[in-house]
Amino acid sequence: MSQSFGNITDSSLENALNHPELKKYWNLTKDSIEVCKNCEFRYICTDCRAYTEQTDINNEGLDISKPLKCGYNPYTGEWEEWSRNPLKQKAIEYYEMQDLI
Repeated sequence: MSQSFGNITDSSLENALNHPELKKYWNLTKDSIEVCKNCEFRYICTDCRAYTEQTDINNEGLDISKPLKCGYNPYTGEWEEWSRNPLKQKAIEYYEMQDLI
């Protein structure tokens, strides 16, 4: 996500959880996330949406993009190594994740 709700070095968990912008995401489920809403694994997915593809925003301005680290395509039933996908390279650069992959 491009938004930050606190930094562990200077914010408490309580302050981050009470952040008004975070509360907007509180009830957002996989049934509302683009691509995920069509995935047969959505109810068992660990959902690391801290990093998203940043491709879809809903009417309320919330990022409803698929998790960046997901390599599954529910439309074809195929898995791929997510970090090698050329379409995800821009997001990897944005999040400065080059050293993590």
